[in-house]
This record gives sequence, structure tokens and C-alpha cells, in this order.
Amino acid sequence: MNFRVRAATKDDCKHIERMIMELAVYEKMPEQVKISYKELERDGFGPNPFFECLVAEVTEDLKSKEGNGIGKGLMSKVAQVGKEKRCVRLQLSVLDWNTPSLDFYVAKGAQDLTASEGWHYLRFDGDALDRLANEAPKD
Repeated sequence: MNFRVRAATKDDCKHIERMIMELAVYEKMPEQVKISYKELERDGFGPNPFFECLVAEVTEDLKSKEGNGIGKGLMSKVAQVGKEKRCVRLQLSVLDWNTPSLDFYVAKGAQDLTASEGWHYLRFDGDALDRLANEAPKD
């Protein structure tokens, strides 16, 4: 498979939005997607970006999504960029039923902290996030 990993550009945001939705559908959570390509453009490519993004640009037709090396290439590039920016860890969230992804990450050397350290991944959103924000001390 011929591909290259590169930094995303504003022009990639429609494709990134599509891939976010494809992942959400795979994870059986499409209703969780609350971002549009316009928000990706604003938040990732404005004067103070909230995130950075890498994309794999394929230079030939895809015959199969599995076993094409793109996932490994992206993970390796993320690790490389992280090391260049002096990051000391890469953390991932994986649904408990998604054993193919979990097995992939573990095979690459990731530690499952759920089993070894008992960590739980928590989220505030919607009303809970609003309530928490409203409890902030007044300036």
C-alpha cells in the first residue's frame, strides 16, 4: 500500500468529519458526534488551534481496509510527532468490545491501564458540564 502521513490542512476537514462519523458508526455511537467540518476548520486551523491532526494520503486504490499498514503508519507518526514535542506518553480510549483495536495497541506495546491500574475514563458533557461550569468561583 502506497501512502504518506502528513499534517492535515483546512481542506481536509470535510474528509476528517466523514472519518469521525465512520468511526462513530463502527463504535455504534453516531449520535455522539457533535462536530461539523466548519467547527474543525475553526478549531484546528484558526489563530489558536485546539488540536493538530495527521492524515494518511493514499496514492493508489484501496483493495482492503484491513492489513494495509495505514493504521500502523499513523500510530508511528503520532508517536514520532509526540516525541519531537517532548511528550512522555500517548493515551488512547478503546471501547471494551473493540478487541481488534485493543489487541492491535497491546501488540504494539501499549499497557492496558484498566486491568493493571484500575483507571476509569470519565466525561462531563451537556447538563453535567453546564452545572459544573456554573459552580466555578466568581472573579
